[in-house]
Amino acid sequence: MTIYLDIVFVENIIMNYIILFATGIICKEKIRQIRIIISSIIGSIYSVAYYITEITLYATIIAKILLSIVMIYVAFSSKNLKKTFKLLIIFYLTSFAFGGCAFAILYYVKPQNILYQNGKFIGLYPIKIAILGRTTRIFNNQCCF
Repeated sequence: MTIYLDIVFVENIIMNYIILFATGIICKEKIRQIRIIISSIIGSIYSVAYYITEITLYATIIAKILLSIVMIYVAFSSKNLKKTFKLLIIFYLTSFAFGGCAFAILYYVKPQNILYQNGKFIGLYPIKIAILGRTTRIFNNQCCF
């Protein structure tokens, strides 16, 4: 199967942006678009590096936590450690909720071309499903405020 890194890069920018934006809304943080875009690009570069390298450092939980901390700091520039930790927890919870929505939609739609290789889901499924799984949760959170 062919994986196009430009598609992986752009999809990850979009998904990271949505998750960071939702985190900002949930935590009632001042949202600066350019900071969230830069943070999303940082996360997307990590994802592409994860695909193209065989370095196991990228797959460690410590690397992922450090990346999350960097993304949160770049997106929201919190100087307070307690506030940064709160943003990090909400970022993870939002990510897990969005991922759960996407998996539920994938399970419901049951596409035939999904493969699970090396800890990654690879396949030919419509981007609409992934975006719907991510944005469904955002709209639900906005309605709750």
